[in-house]
Amino acid sequence: MEIVKNRFLKGVTVVLSALLVISLMGCGQKTDAKTTEAKTVSENVKRMPDEMTKVNLGLPSNKNMSYLPFYVALKKGNFQKHNLNVNLSVVQGGVLALRGLQSGDFQIISSLPESVITGASEGANVKLIGTLDIQSMYSIYVAKDIHDPKELKGKVAASMVPGNGTDIQLQYWLKKHGLEPNKDIRIINAGDNAERLQTLQQGQSAVTILSPPTDLKADELGYKRFLMRDELKTYNHNMIAASGDQIKNKPEVIYAFMAAEAEAVTFIKDKANRDEVIKIVMEQMEMKNADAEKSLDFVLPALADHGKINIEGIKWAIDMVKEAGVLKKEINLDKLLDERFYAK
Repeated sequence: MEIVKNRFLKGVTVVLSALLVISLMGCGQKTDAKTTEAKTVSENVKRMPDEMTKVNLGLPSNKNMSYLPFYVALKKGNFQKHNLNVNLSVVQGGVLALRGLQSGDFQIISSLPESVITGASEGANVKLIGTLDIQSMYSIYVAKDIHDPKELKGKVAASMVPGNGTDIQLQYWLKKHGLEPNKDIRIINAGDNAERLQTLQQGQSAVTILSPPTDLKADELGYKRFLMRDELKTYNHNMIAASGDQIKNKPEVIYAFMAAEAEAVTFIKDKANRDEVIKIVMEQMEMKNADAEKSLDFVLPALADHGKINIEGIKWAIDMVKEAGVLKKEINLDKLLDERFYAK
């Protein structure tokens, strides 16, 4: 009787063991199925529209060398290749570009990061999806009788809108050289590049901040230049932002836009294409050949491969917006960035 009992228990044990093995195999197969499914979904993400789609691109300034990838993408048909009909619209400054993005006038904009940071912190449904460049495009110019930044004490600085990225970078530079804005040096709102340079020419300011191509005119006039990128090592200058609705409802448009922009950057950086790129610069910026070459050489080192954002530069911008007293609410990177759309 004992033998029968032992055999019975042994049999039960074997059956249970077998069932356990089958169960574990089933679990393993189930996990693999989920992994495969997730991988398939990832690989099958739609990366361009099925048909030609209009995209209104808002730019906060006209004839800006940082926008060279956009100009090239239009000229070489990169956008069209990805089923995008891109229309460029110029507004006065990043704040207006951001408003156009929120109202639906634009699907994508380029802007300095500071205005997007401020807007997103206040609830704007926008995200930074990439960047055109990962170095500052700005240079500081001082009056001809200024030989040392310390001599600017008691003078006037020509800036743009208070709290704007242009203004923040100018104030950053002044502070690095021991000058407290609106205490040691008075800051005035002088408008865009051309207007700021004019204040320097007319003696209304002793220092200002300029970007290409206006910097070439300042060089011709003999003003001393200080490169912002020499002191500000991490910065995303002209960034790319999209509305939350566009990202949610038509992500394939964002993928296609970023792919076309990345292809244009690759074309620009290829030395074999230099002459063709120079011609595009001359046409778009209305420059003579020598100036086009100088501007291209200035921009080239800063162009971001794949539109990839410099995260340290974003952190710097957030800190500076806080320091300027413009950022009223905290904002984290997850709320500000969406890095899914980089070109492969």
